[in-house]
Amino acid sequence: MYKIEHNITKIYLIKTARWLMLTTPYLPLFMGENGIDKSSYSLLAAIHALSIIFLEIPSGYLADAIGRKKTLIVGAVLGALGYVIYSMSYSFHGFLLAVVALGIGQSMISGADSAMLYESLVATNKVKDYSRYEGRIIALGSFLETAGAPLGGLLAIISLRYPFIAQAVVALIAVPATFFFDRRLLLLLCFSALFGAGTYTMAKAIPYWHSETVQSSALELGFFWSALNLSAALFSSFAYRIERRMDQLTFMACTGFVVSLSFFGLGYANQYVAMALLFLFYCCRGLAAPILKNYINDITQSEIRATVLSIRPFFVYILFALLFPVMGWVGDLSTWGTALMLSSGFFTLVGSVVFFCFYLLQKKVATSDSLPLDLPVE
Repeated sequence: MYKIEHNITKIYLIKTARWLMLTTPYLPLFMGENGIDKSSYSLLAAIHALSIIFLEIPSGYLADAIGRKKTLIVGAVLGALGYVIYSMSYSFHGFLLAVVALGIGQSMISGADSAMLYESLVATNKVKDYSRYEGRIIALGSFLETAGAPLGGLLAIISLRYPFIAQAVVALIAVPATFFFDRRLLLLLCFSALFGAGTYTMAKAIPYWHSETVQSSALELGFFWSALNLSAALFSSFAYRIERRMDQLTFMACTGFVVSLSFFGLGYANQYVAMALLFLFYCCRGLAAPILKNYINDITQSEIRATVLSIRPFFVYILFALLFPVMGWVGDLSTWGTALMLSSGFFTLVGSVVFFCFYLLQKKVATSDSLPLDLPVE
C-alpha cells in the first residue's frame, strides 16, 4: 500500500518535468539564432506534431499491453534526451532529432500517467477522489507554465541556449520519478553512475595530466595506458571474491574514496604518487564495474532489468557532459591540476550525499527488520 500511495507523488514529479517549460516562448528565437528560418521552423513543428499523432494510440495500447511503468520510463528518458539534443544542436538535423525524440516521448507518457493515477487511487480505495487529484495536477501544471516563461527569460538574457540546457535538467526529474519505485535502487544506480562518470572522466583527463606532469613520449603514454587497463582487467576477473568478503556499504565507501582521492592526487601529488593512485583507481574500476552492476541486478525486477542497466550509461554521459567542459574551461584559465581538484570536489560532495542517503536507508531497513512482528513499522 505504501508504495502504491507514493505512485501519486511520482506522477506529480512527472507532470512537473513536463510542464515547467522554460523554452516555449524562446524556441523560434533560438532556432533563428542557429540558422532556422520560418519555413524550416514550421516544418519542424509539424514533424513534432506528426511524431505524436502516429504513436499516440499505439502508445496507449502499448501501455495497456506491457504496463504503464515501462511506457512512462521510455517517455521520460526520450523527453530528457530530446532537450539534451536541443541544447547541443546547431543545425536543422540536430533539431529534427530533438523534436522526434520529444514527440515520441510525449506520446509514451500521454494517457499512461492518468491511467496510473486512476489505478493507484483504485488500489488505495480513493477512486472517488480522482477528479480532485487530477484537478490538483492540472492546477500544478498551470502554475508551472506561469513560472516557466519568466525563469527561462532570465536565462535567455545570458544566452538563448541556456533555457534549453536548464530544460534538459528539469526533464530529467521525470526519469527517476517513473523509474525508481524503489529508493534503494535509485541510490545504487546514482552511485554506480557517479562511479562510471568518474572512470570515464579520468580516462579523458589522463592524457592532459600526463602531458603536463610526466612529459614523456606518446609511446610511453601508450604503454602506461595499457598497463592501467591491464590492471583493471586482472582485478575484474576476481571481483566476485571481493564481493563475497565485503558488505555493500564498506565497498561503496572504499570505491567512492578511491575516486575522490585519485582526482585529488592527480591534481596535487607528485607524478610517482599520482601514478600509484592511478593504478589503484584502475584496480578499483575493475572491481566496481561488475560488483555495482550485481548490486543493481539483485534488486531489479526482471521485466525492467534491461531498461535499468541501459539507463546507467545515460546518466554517466550526462554527468560527464556537464563536468568535463567545465574542467576544460578551468584548465585553460588556470592549470589542469586545478581542473582535477575541481573534479575531486565534485565527486566527493555528490558521492558523499548519495552514500549517506544509502546508509540512512540501509539503517532504516535494518531497524525495521529487527522489530517484533506485532509492532507497527512506520
